[in-house]
Amino acid sequence: MAVVGGGFAGLVAARDLREAGRSVVLLEARDRLGGRAWYREIPGTGVKAEYGAGWVFPESQTALSAEIARAGVPIGRSVPTSSVTWLADGTLRGDALRSLSEALDSAPAIGESIDLLGKMTADPSGRPTWADGMEGHDVPVTEWLDANGVSGDAAAFVKAFAAAMGGGDPSRMSMLGLLLDAAEEGYRFADILTDVGSMFAEGTSSLVDAIVRQAAADVRLLSPVVRVRSSVDGMALDVAGGGEVRASAAVVALPLHVWVDVSFDPPLADEKRRAAIGGHAGAVTKTLALVEQVPDRAVGVGWPALLQAVVVGPEVAGGRLVTGFSGTRAIRADDRDGVERGIRGYFPDAKVRAADGHDWVADPYSKGTWFAPKPGWYAEDASSRRRPQGRIAFAGSDIAAEGAGWIEGAIRSGHEAAADVTRILSG
Repeated sequence: MAVVGGGFAGLVAARDLREAGRSVVLLEARDRLGGRAWYREIPGTGVKAEYGAGWVFPESQTALSAEIARAGVPIGRSVPTSSVTWLADGTLRGDALRSLSEALDSAPAIGESIDLLGKMTADPSGRPTWADGMEGHDVPVTEWLDANGVSGDAAAFVKAFAAAMGGGDPSRMSMLGLLLDAAEEGYRFADILTDVGSMFAEGTSSLVDAIVRQAAADVRLLSPVVRVRSSVDGMALDVAGGGEVRASAAVVALPLHVWVDVSFDPPLADEKRRAAIGGHAGAVTKTLALVEQVPDRAVGVGWPALLQAVVVGPEVAGGRLVTGFSGTRAIRADDRDGVERGIRGYFPDAKVRAADGHDWVADPYSKGTWFAPKPGWYAEDASSRRRPQGRIAFAGSDIAAEGAGWIEGAIRSGHEAAADVTRILSG
């Protein structure tokens, strides 16, 4: 068995297949495991931070919760946000919670849509279909606001929320994706700002390392797969720079945007190829900074803005750890002055002592951040992107049936891909 990609989806698939009695070779392009989850030190500071995925909601993310319990890794306590700052069309709202509540109350279409989708998704058999009229929601956020008469502060906040949650430009992402996420995870748009979630006490690497130990697979780092050849008898996977791995079947657990960099023989099915070429809207630079003179446990969101979201974290040596996201990618993550300008958009007295981060869009092995559906994503049968092709199963948070864009989705997808391979080999 071969698993391509060492993020959470690939690791879970490899572990499940090993436990089913299969021998597994896991091929990872990077020099580390974890994929878009990456816990490491901010250079020269002694402070560790999440350069990729980090926040989780174990209470509602049941597959993740099961992995946390199995591994016995500690999760930090979720600490409510003390204050929210909001950039509404460039105007700073220092005490935003009241303004947010009033803005959202003035736009009942938002809450009503979440309620409707929540009822549909509560029962798996009631999952939204196009017969339910979902095409009215599967449009750009900006277009949906106009069509539903949402304007003023309410529209400004929804754009800021979309930019923060979707990690990109609200005019490029589907409103249906935001509504479905809120319905499935059980929150209202303002809720996520008052409780951004929990984090791993010892970083996402603690769960990555635990699953690697459980998998006991043959892990090969610095092994990007460039070609996957399938036949009725088995498979051959070509690694960049030479080398070949033969397997009875494979799990491709790569980010959606990277599928186009692998040559599949026979080619990917049309629906998979279209999904990979069209991609999703998640596209930000993640910044991490040690900052002085910022309020404790504060959150800021805005669009347009140099940083569309900032989250003030715990006190560490050198200030407070502040996480930011740049959807315009106008700020280089290690540019201390640029990051300071972005943070001062919300907290004018902020002083950045150190800054770093990662541009996941420029990263050749991700070419994007967390999943945010573009308009039209839901127009096709979503299961077609996950459906096995020959002896290949597909996994990843980008194509997960539930929890897409979260570690939860990656884990669920890994389980499902391992089950798909087991059926393929026993059929």
